[in-house]
Amino acid sequence: MKKIIISLALLLSAGNIMAQTPEEKAALKEAKKEAKSLLGEAQKIIDAVSPKIQDKSATDAEIVEQCSKGLELVQKALKTNGIDEKKLGEAYKLLADLAQPINNTLINKAGNKEPLDTMLFYSNLKALTEGIHNELKYTKVVKGEYGNEVYLNGKKINLANCGVYYIYAAQFLASAKKPELALEAYESALNYKTMYPEVKESVKMPIEDAQIAYYAFHTAHDAKMYDVMDKYYDSAIQFEEGAEGTKQVKIGSYLEKGDTASWAAYLREETLKEPAKNPDYVQILLSYYQKLGTEKMVEYADAILAVDPNLYIANYGKAYAMFASEKYDEALALYKKCTEINNDSYDSWYQCGLCKYRQALELNNTISSIKNQQKAKETLEETKKLFGDAIPYFEKARECTPDDPDKWAYELKQCYSVTGDAAKASEMSKLIGD
Repeated sequence: MKKIIISLALLLSAGNIMAQTPEEKAALKEAKKEAKSLLGEAQKIIDAVSPKIQDKSATDAEIVEQCSKGLELVQKALKTNGIDEKKLGEAYKLLADLAQPINNTLINKAGNKEPLDTMLFYSNLKALTEGIHNELKYTKVVKGEYGNEVYLNGKKINLANCGVYYIYAAQFLASAKKPELALEAYESALNYKTMYPEVKESVKMPIEDAQIAYYAFHTAHDAKMYDVMDKYYDSAIQFEEGAEGTKQVKIGSYLEKGDTASWAAYLREETLKEPAKNPDYVQILLSYYQKLGTEKMVEYADAILAVDPNLYIANYGKAYAMFASEKYDEALALYKKCTEINNDSYDSWYQCGLCKYRQALELNNTISSIKNQQKAKETLEETKKLFGDAIPYFEKARECTPDDPDKWAYELKQCYSVTGDAAKASEMSKLIGD
C-alpha cells in the first residue's frame, strides 16, 4: 500500500512539472518581475508619505492621492499572480498600510460633515479589510520576545473594528442613491463575523443585526427592490423601535406592486397571529372583504374571533355583515357585545337601536297587506313594541354624543311618535329643526 501511495505522489509531481511549458515558465518569470516592480513602487510611496502623516504635514488631498496610487500598484501586482505565497503576507500588509490612511482621512471628513467621496470610501474599505485579513492569513505567527504575535493581535483588533465602517459605507451609499452597493455593504456588515472568522469573538457592532436589517429593508424598499426587501423583513421586524413602520411598509409594498391578493393574504396572516395588537389592520381587511361580499367578511371575522372573542372591531365587523344581510337578531347580539366591550361606543349603541328600528319598519310595511283585522292589530302592536325596544339603545347613543342630535334625534322622534310619547317626539323635532 505504501508503495502505491508513493508512486502516485511521484506521478502527480512529475505531471505537474511536465505541465509547465517553457512559455509558461517565461510568463511566470515575467509576472514575478512585474509584481516585484509594482510592489517596490508602492513601498516607495508609503515610505514617503508615512513620515508626513506622522508629523501631520501631509494634507488630506495628498494622503488620498498618494495612497490611492500605491493601492492601485499593489492591487495590480496581486493580479499578476506572480507573488510567491510566502511573500503574500507582505504584499497584503502593504495593501492594508496604504488603505488605512485613506480610511482615517475619509472618516475624519465624515465626522466633520465635509464632502465625502462615497465610492472611494467603500472601495478603500474593501481593500483595507482584504489587506488585513490576508496579511493575517499568509503571515506565520512567531511567538517570543522577538516574534510578531503581539503585532498580529493588534491587526486582528484593527480588522474587528473595521466592521462598523461597512454600516457607515452603506448609509453613505444609500444617501448617494446607490442602493445596490448600499445593500452590498449592509450585507457585509451583517455577515462580518462569517467573512472574517479570525476576529469573530472580537467584533462588536454598535447596533444589533436587527437594526442593520431594518436599514437594509428600507433601503431596498426606497429603491423598489421588493424581492431584496423581503429578504430582510423577518430580521428587520425584530428591531422594536421601527417594527411598526417596517410592518406598514411591508403591507404597502404589496399594493405598490399591484398585488392585492398577496396584500390580503399577508394582512390576514399577521392579524390572526395577534389580533389585539393589530386592530387597525383587522378593520382594513374587514373593509376589503366587505367589497367581496358579506360571506367573506363573516368568515374573516369568525377567524379573528376564534383567536380573540373580545376584539371590538371583529365583533362590530361581523355585526355589520349580519345587519347588511338583514339578519337583525344576530346583528343585535353582536352589537350588544360591542357595547359590553366599549360602553362609550356611540356606533354600537346606535346600531343596536337601528336593528330594532329596521325590524319595526319592515313589519310596519306588511300591515296594509294583512286582511285579517285582528292579525293586523297584533302586527301593529308588535311594530310599536319594536320601536319602543329601540328607544333605550338610541338614548344610550344620545348619551355618548349629547351635543350632536343629528346622530340620533330623527330616529328617537319616530320611535316616540309611534309609541305615543308626544312630548318626547316634540323635543326631538326641535333638536333637529323640524
